[in-house]
Amino acid sequence: MNINYLFESMMKYVRDSIIITDSNGYIESFNTSTEEIWHYSCDELKKLHINNLFSLEDELQADLNARIYKDIVSLKQWSGELSALDKNKNTFNLIVSVYPVLDDNFQNVNYFIISEDIREKKSLVQELSLKNQELKEALKNLKTTQLSMIQEDKLASLGQLSAGIAHEINNPLGFIISNFGTLKKYTEKLYAMVSLYKNSINNNNEGYLSEEDRINLVNTEKKYNLNFIMGDLKELLKDTEDGIERVRKTVGAMRNFAHSTVEGEFEQYDLNDGINNTLVIAKNELKYNANIETTLGELPYIEAQSNEINQVILNIIINSSFAIKEKQQNVDSEYFGLLKINTYSDSSFVYCSI
Repeated sequence: MNINYLFESMMKYVRDSIIITDSNGYIESFNTSTEEIWHYSCDELKKLHINNLFSLEDELQADLNARIYKDIVSLKQWSGELSALDKNKNTFNLIVSVYPVLDDNFQNVNYFIISEDIREKKSLVQELSLKNQELKEALKNLKTTQLSMIQEDKLASLGQLSAGIAHEINNPLGFIISNFGTLKKYTEKLYAMVSLYKNSINNNNEGYLSEEDRINLVNTEKKYNLNFIMGDLKELLKDTEDGIERVRKTVGAMRNFAHSTVEGEFEQYDLNDGINNTLVIAKNELKYNANIETTLGELPYIEAQSNEINQVILNIIINSSFAIKEKQQNVDSEYFGLLKINTYSDSSFVYCSI
């Protein structure tokens, strides 16, 4: 087999430019890729010096001049990125490797130059860099959107419960106001009776009431229904006290539920308190479709972000309520759900099952 023919055939299909020069740097041989990269024809390339293909200010020229030696001991390979000039004097970059070799007579130093066109690679790198930047921006926007959605989800959950919470406050507040109106009327009647007693006593100089005053007092007591008022006052005050306590618990639960911690900061948290506060918030959502059964064990405090844990518990409870409602609508209208919440702990963990 003709080795030279085989070598030339291989050079023909190599994508990189391969150039062989004489010891003075004039082009002697090259492959097809060289023509394509520099846009010179075969005849044009044969007349060129290597300096015509590379910028004169590049270190390749100095490097080539420094390597024109007769002594093979001084020859070393050189490799690096250089600027090139095509036929139209357009500048582009190549990765160039220069291999000094002796000619057939072992007298003159020729140069075997391999040039890799990196324009496409650079373009791809720039494109990848741009895509990478776009991905980073997209990821940043996604995280921002995710945080926004989380906040919106929290607000939506609270929005869904706001009517129920308002009802939980408005219901006891309604009978507190009603009781207050009744107490006001009772107070007016009692004040009138006390005034009548005082006047009767002041009008009596002999230490006892006159028949007229006695009859007047008895009739006024009947008129004001004093016996009923005295019996009703205790119950009225108890109901009012219970109503105020319900409002206090609801407002306190809302305050504790919405308690905001510094982002990423942990605090001492009582899981049982968190569950109780959340159940107060969700009470109106559940009371028409499910009973609640809690078995809350004795728990140590844990390090946590309380508002985040409360939000998780609320979401699970609301999801449970929706599941129960769906079963009532689609399967059994008589179905009434049961929500069980248990807490317990061991030496390592605190547990909550819903």
